[in-house]
Amino acid sequence: MVDYVKIKVKAGHGGSGAVSFQRSRGSPYGPPDGGDGGDGGDVYLTVDKDLTTLLPYRFKKDFKAEDGTRGGKNHKKGAAGEPLYLSVPAGTKVSDGKNQLIADLIKVGEAVMVVKGGRGGRGNAHIKKSDLRSKVSDIYGEEAKKVWHWHEEGEEGQESGLTLELKLLADVGIIGLPNAGKSTLLSKLTSATPKIAAYPFTTLEPNLGVMQHKGKEVVLADIPGLIEGASKGRGLGDLFLRHIERTRALVHLVSVEVEKPSQSFAVVNKELEAYSSELRNKPQLIVLTKIDLINEKELTNKAHQFKNKGIKVVPISSVTRVGLESLKDELIRKF
Repeated sequence: MVDYVKIKVKAGHGGSGAVSFQRSRGSPYGPPDGGDGGDGGDVYLTVDKDLTTLLPYRFKKDFKAEDGTRGGKNHKKGAAGEPLYLSVPAGTKVSDGKNQLIADLIKVGEAVMVVKGGRGGRGNAHIKKSDLRSKVSDIYGEEAKKVWHWHEEGEEGQESGLTLELKLLADVGIIGLPNAGKSTLLSKLTSATPKIAAYPFTTLEPNLGVMQHKGKEVVLADIPGLIEGASKGRGLGDLFLRHIERTRALVHLVSVEVEKPSQSFAVVNKELEAYSSELRNKPQLIVLTKIDLINEKELTNKAHQFKNKGIKVVPISSVTRVGLESLKDELIRKF
């Protein structure tokens, strides 16, 4: 999944103003009538409902809007440059070269102008309305010609480096250590079909799914496994922690296969806090997974490790589907 790119955008150059004179028999240089140049095209980012990644910007990095054209005779204004619209998925944060936030694009159809096209230059028709006209009677020859041939060049369009960062829009983020059963759970709760296998780091990109239960919908995001040191760049976690930021709550999966599930829980929460205190403070629900692999006594002992956490614990098995209905009820009740 491509969810972080840097691109360069440039707006169109304004067209130059024209130098032209009204022509009549016996008067080759009548009053100036050169039109203004057209404005350069602006560059916009707009949210496209059919786009889910920033893949279009993986290889092409430079984008430019159309230039305005030169003005014409008889006061004809040059054509404005066509604006350039660049599509991005919902959930894209846009920052400039100084890392200042420009926009947080969430709604489909939402658009923001990121660079403005240059203004078209004025043609010499404006000389009739300027102070230059009063000077013509006092000068002759080449000097007079320079005055009457006055016009403006078009302005340069703005340009900027942009950082595009996609953060998934989900109600609940499913987190945990690698191989905790996140992808399997997502496939059981929703119609999503993530890649599933019995080894760590199967999930290399976030997956989204919609859970429908008792007339309600909850959007779930399966976040790739976090490991100790993820917030500092270890493993895959630092690439995907950003996707948890938009979620309202977290479902924290802990496999009962490990000796001390509470330690697994602590490792992930430590990484959340290191990345952002806001993440650590999001509401959490602890889900003990793979309970079909242990007996009831072991499950009781491992669930007891969370007694003082003050967080609801729901034991489940995605294989036998034990506890899934209780988990669904809890999700629509709390989130």
